[in-house]
Amino acid sequence: MDAEKAKKIIEDTLALMGVVVESVQYAHDEKRGHTFSILSADFENLARGRDDYYKDFVFVMKRIFNKDAKPGDDLFKCTIDINNQQSEADNRIKMKALNAAEQATSLKTDVEMDPMSSYERMVVHSVLAGKPDISTESIGEGKTRRVVVKYLAI
Repeated sequence: MDAEKAKKIIEDTLALMGVVVESVQYAHDEKRGHTFSILSADFENLARGRDDYYKDFVFVMKRIFNKDAKPGDDLFKCTIDINNQQSEADNRIKMKALNAAEQATSLKTDVEMDPMSSYERMVVHSVLAGKPDISTESIGEGKTRRVVVKYLAI
């Protein structure tokens, strides 16, 4: 999938939904890959009262992007950030990770975080990867899988 084609699919789908979009910006970087940032007051009105509406929209877009993929093909992986919801969620996870690392360091003990999605665990692992006195490990199964922030006595 080409990034411009993906952007057009997002714009067209939102238009079909009757959602007025102020902008759809595209960026690419090594950490997050393809990122589409959408600003739309209409989307907030459409999603009001439905917590999973944002996630459902992103899920459908990713399915459309990869509908022609065959087993073994590389999938078109991307982040779709509507009204900065994903960026804000990432920042909350980063702060929780840094707080857990601070707690582990000050108490010189391991800190077990709450269960989280694979994406959220990846954010925690990457945020804490450069800390010399901290390591991270995922434990548990399914919906109870979580990160343990471990203090390393140096």
